[in-house]
Amino acid sequence: MRFNFSLERIMKLRKKFEDLAREELSKKIKERQEVEERIHTIDLKISEFEREFNNELKFTISPQKLQQLIEYREFLEKERIRLIKFLQKKLSEENVARQEYLKKKNEREVLEKLRERKYDDFMTELRKIESKEMDEVAQNKFLRNKTNSDENNNKKQA
Repeated sequence: MRFNFSLERIMKLRKKFEDLAREELSKKIKERQEVEERIHTIDLKISEFEREFNNELKFTISPQKLQQLIEYREFLEKERIRLIKFLQKKLSEENVARQEYLKKKNEREVLEKLRERKYDDFMTELRKIESKEMDEVAQNKFLRNKTNSDENNNKKQA
């Protein structure tokens, strides 16, 4: 007698969906980390710029050079703001992907628990059948021994 779980195909399919959702989550995490790294790079550029700007102010500086420095600083700030907004979007996408992954994982786990319960029921039933068969074998052996014993007693009496 062999255990057969009728929802095995569905469970395998849900496992594949879970794997796809996990891959998507990993992709979103990587995208978020890349944006965080870009923000970190911009922060370093801003810090470096401020040091250079302060050094430039110690000396005489032309109005054009000052204008260029101010525009570059504004560019860096705008880029940082844009990246922070982009990071918020990536965090949101990551959260959606995480929720989808957890949902798919839960769906698979529910089926696995059902499969385990069905397997436990199957094993319990199998043990009952084996026990019944063993009882029948023991009963048949007892009856054969008793019959042989009765025949031997009857032969001795005759």
